[in-house]
Amino acid sequence: MQNRADFRWLRSTLITWGAVLGLALCEAASAHGGLSIDDDMCKLRLGPFNLHFTGYQPEINGNREFCEDIPKVGHTIVVMDAIEPELREIPIEVRIIRDTGDESRLDVVTVAHLPPKVYASGSVPLEYSFTTPGKFVGLVTAGDKGQYVSRFPFSVGIPPKHYGHYLLFLGVAALGLGLYRYSGIKRQRQMAGQA
Repeated sequence: MQNRADFRWLRSTLITWGAVLGLALCEAASAHGGLSIDDDMCKLRLGPFNLHFTGYQPEINGNREFCEDIPKVGHTIVVMDAIEPELREIPIEVRIIRDTGDESRLDVVTVAHLPPKVYASGSVPLEYSFTTPGKFVGLVTAGDKGQYVSRFPFSVGIPPKHYGHYLLFLGVAALGLGLYRYSGIKRQRQMAGQA
């Protein structure tokens, strides 16, 4: 009967730590609002429309593209290209603000701004030189009345936190400890049965 309890304990330990290790090895999901990656293309959802979003830091990373967090401070070029032709006929406004948690006074927290304008080419370029690392929010508005809004938080120059390695180490250590304990209990029982 005790062997069954030991087996259940070992099984539940393995399942629990298997789940922890699985989570540790998964990529961390970030909340990036209207920004998503579909079919290797960064898309910004703007009401019923989509913009293809690409960022560059030519002086820092050459031609390497990014579409979410900005890897380092410095000169940054962001290009948003209209996917639907209807976006070429309505005004689009772009604003980058510091993420202070308070957007009631946009003029105070705005670091870059493109006023509403019709981009007949369908391409909306924005250049800005970030001087300090931090958290920001991109606000893209479209329509004659600004009825389509996309809001996406992002960071600049903040390395991503990778807790997966620590969880993996803890999981392997706990699993090893559990197996050691289980084998020790089993050896004690075998020795007691032989006596």
